[in-house]
Amino acid sequence: MDVKKTGLILSGGGARAAYQVGVLKAIHNILPKGHYNPFDIISGTSAGAINGVALASYAENYRIGIRHLERIWMHFSCDQIYRTDFMGVSRPLGRLIRSLVIGKRYRNDTVSLLDNTPLKELLREVIKFDQIQ
Repeated sequence: MDVKKTGLILSGGGARAAYQVGVLKAIHNILPKGHYNPFDIISGTSAGAINGVALASYAENYRIGIRHLERIWMHFSCDQIYRTDFMGVSRPLGRLIRSLVIGKRYRNDTVSLLDNTPLKELLREVIKFDQIQ
């Protein structure tokens, strides 16, 4: 017996991920009220992965998942992704310059130019990881 599964692949890119929510909402409008998530497999990259994990955490009720995604994206701002204050920008840059000049990295040195701690906090706050199936 050949069981067919429906997969959803969500690309990265902040603006694209916001548009994805509109497409997902259109799919929601086609489905019967209270329908479960129609996708057996969800995969995504970067911002698309955020959409995917949010959707997966509401697998039992697709409508609520879409509303949740809409709320996230409607109130999204850069300071929820990375620190935009002076220290948040200058500290990683200083570490990078130090590693280039000295030629070695220290154990806790970051490899990014921006501190994405706010994104980690946002994900912990808005994603129900224990609900992902």
